[in-house]
Amino acid sequence: MLIQQDIIKEERGFCFMPGSTLPIILLMLLPVLGLASNLQEPWSPSEDGIVLEAEERTGIPMPRGVRDLVTTIEDPAEFDTIYPGTGLTCREVLNEHFHTNIHVGEDRNELIAMDGSRWHVSGNDVVSLTMDTVEEIAAMRYGSEENSEFEEIQSV
Repeated sequence: MLIQQDIIKEERGFCFMPGSTLPIILLMLLPVLGLASNLQEPWSPSEDGIVLEAEERTGIPMPRGVRDLVTTIEDPAEFDTIYPGTGLTCREVLNEHFHTNIHVGEDRNELIAMDGSRWHVSGNDVVSLTMDTVEEIAAMRYGSEENSEFEEIQSV
């Protein structure tokens, strides 16, 4: 009988503890889970938006190997304009050299970095928008490496 009473006491003590700590653990995990979901899906394009897809950058410790340029420019053909000082189009500069998807026909001009952080970019036309975007990317850790390589191409 004594053994049976000890088991009952242990069971009651064990049941009380998880019930009180479970909400605390859940509250601690919610911000971490929210952060993880934001890193994987930082951008949800509109249903009828057009995306000019970039080459993914590999070999870096980032959640995504691409950036996203969200733009109000409607016509994707505008990104075929030659970027000043190069024989490259604005699309080639952003997609191939700076690993940046271009989402045309959206409601704002915004650059979303590989880590999910967001930057306002401006420009009245595709060239000025691309130049401002390149300038923002060049100030980023991995973007500065890409910019150095791109400047070498420009000087040739």
